[in-house]
Amino acid sequence: MKIWFISDTHNEHLGLQVPEVDLVIHCGDESTHGNAWMNEPEARRFFDWYSGLDIATKVFVPGNHSTAVEQGLIRAEEYPGVRFLVHETMQWNGLKLFGSPYTPRFHDWAYMKKRGQLDLVWQSVPDDVDILITHGPPKGVLDITHDFESKELVQVGCAALRRHVEERIKPRIHAFGHLHDEKGISNYGMYSRGATQFINCSCCNLAAKLKNNGFVVEV
Repeated sequence: MKIWFISDTHNEHLGLQVPEVDLVIHCGDESTHGNAWMNEPEARRFFDWYSGLDIATKVFVPGNHSTAVEQGLIRAEEYPGVRFLVHETMQWNGLKLFGSPYTPRFHDWAYMKKRGQLDLVWQSVPDDVDILITHGPPKGVLDITHDFESKELVQVGCAALRRHVEERIKPRIHAFGHLHDEKGISNYGMYSRGATQFINCSCCNLAAKLKNNGFVVEV
């Protein structure tokens, strides 16, 4: 069985080369605009395309740019061919998937929580998850960017998420996006540590230009 992992397509989805797979997982940020009403037409163009893909199972986990989804302007029941995961579990061919949109707060975007609140969020992820899908990365894993003020390189992933992934959940695959490639920085990639294969599948770079096509993984 083959899974196509993609994320952070930011309105550039039509440029993707669609592979032959059994499952596609989008880890969030299908659109760009922060205002939910402006975001809605962007997101609908994406979901019209995504729901029409010739792939048997399509999963979507929102991201911080998924403002129309968070505000209820786009509802999961409008796209029955897409399985929305908003901090919840699904079964697929004997594998347990869990998808969550939450990331550490940065300005006023969707599905964000203060870092001190996130440990409680991750506590509710089951122990027996095979494929964990989060919008953001765990701290120290494919999560480098420039500090907004100092411009120094920093790792901005979620420390609480990393602790739960490494010490308790231990999924076979942990897929995410949120942190893009930018000048001198490559976050897009795959990295194995312990029993887990980490995948940053952000398709656009920091300028929201399509650069990558995601990863196909056989399970």
